[in-house]
Amino acid sequence: MYSFETLNIRGYRDEPVANTFLRQKRETRHLAVLFPGLGYTAHMPVLYYPGQLLVDRGADVLRVEYAYIRRPDYQAAPGAERARWLYADVSAALDLALAQREYGQVTLIGKSIGTRAAGHLLSTRAHLPRLQCIWLTPLLRDQALCAQIKQVKHRALFVIGTADSQYDAGTLAEVRQATGGDSLVIDGADHGLEIGGDVVQSIRVMQQVIERVQKFLG
Repeated sequence: MYSFETLNIRGYRDEPVANTFLRQKRETRHLAVLFPGLGYTAHMPVLYYPGQLLVDRGADVLRVEYAYIRRPDYQAAPGAERARWLYADVSAALDLALAQREYGQVTLIGKSIGTRAAGHLLSTRAHLPRLQCIWLTPLLRDQALCAQIKQVKHRALFVIGTADSQYDAGTLAEVRQATGGDSLVIDGADHGLEIGGDVVQSIRVMQQVIERVQKFLG
């Protein structure tokens, strides 16, 4: 059993960062943090179900719920400021989550822009114990992010579709080799991990993704 809470996370400009914290009612040493995409929330399937898998395995799970797409001030900000905003928010979120218990394992799951969040934390929070990351539709064309991924040893799973504009087979091979990680490449899947114009096949893809995440989590 677990409870639903909201942590008092203060991020960029000391503004609150929306979140839901799923706290186990029994002791746990495993923390998982979910970082959504710009328009893909932590309540949508590709993130929701991995979060539930982790809850079922006894982890505390923090769903970060930044909603930048609905903020005109964020959208109008220069790229460098948007990056600072994201990094301040997710750093504050992780730090406060880590303060909830004495954790011995951390799982980061990022989707799209959320993979930038996870990459930043890889490079700035080197102390994270037994770190594992699930990279959902990672921004493989972002050289800085890929450098961060390659520089930090961690258990890794990369999930992306061939119809995703961020897909790059060569870069995927590089980050896999650097981390010793695994990957799931879905033929024809787009950036939402869906097959355009085929709802039934998109549902099958979702099942394939969740099964691979389940296997990765053990």
